[in-house]
Amino acid sequence: MSNFVDEANFCARGGNGGAGCTSFRREAHVPYGGPDGGDGGSGGSVWLQADRNTVSLLAFRDHPHRIAVSGVHGKGQKKHGKSGKDLIVYVPEGTVVKDLETGEVLVDLINEGDRWLAAQGGEGGKGNSRFFSSKRRAPAFSEQGEYCEDTWYRLELKLLADVALVGFPSAGKSTLISVVSQAKPKIAEYHFTTLVPNLGVVQLQDDSEFIMA
Repeated sequence: MSNFVDEANFCARGGNGGAGCTSFRREAHVPYGGPDGGDGGSGGSVWLQADRNTVSLLAFRDHPHRIAVSGVHGKGQKKHGKSGKDLIVYVPEGTVVKDLETGEVLVDLINEGDRWLAAQGGEGGKGNSRFFSSKRRAPAFSEQGEYCEDTWYRLELKLLADVALVGFPSAGKSTLISVVSQAKPKIAEYHFTTLVPNLGVVQLQDDSEFIMA
């Protein structure tokens, strides 16, 4: 059994860009070896994607950070560093993404497959071979990769339940949902103790889940 979490903070950070390389050719029988430093790879980006098999924001409650892979540094012989792989973070259909500070709605991921860029990966730095020119024959410098910082968001879930309990007051609806899930509705020996709907995620033995209201 697991909690139903309909609000969570989320921190995304793109991967840092790899640094360009400062290097010069060192080969036998080549008297004028020029710059041959390769570029650094770009960092991966963080994407949010709506997924119908994800039913709550529980994964963000204790682990809100998601960081993409950084790019690899460039090397000599004009070898470019590998770019970092993008990170896809799955959220339930109906997840609204807001700016954590202002509350501004940034995107509403309604349908399966809807995707939104949460953090762009950093650009890789250029190697010194990029700065070679007729006036600059031996550039002894290269670029550092772009550094990425944390960006915080507020995730809010709009979700319909798979199963709804309807019945007379004090029939045991709240008690039932508190037993089959970890939802904690108010339970008392008088009518109308439930003033707002309670949602709980019910996890079955085959690891499938459904939402009960």
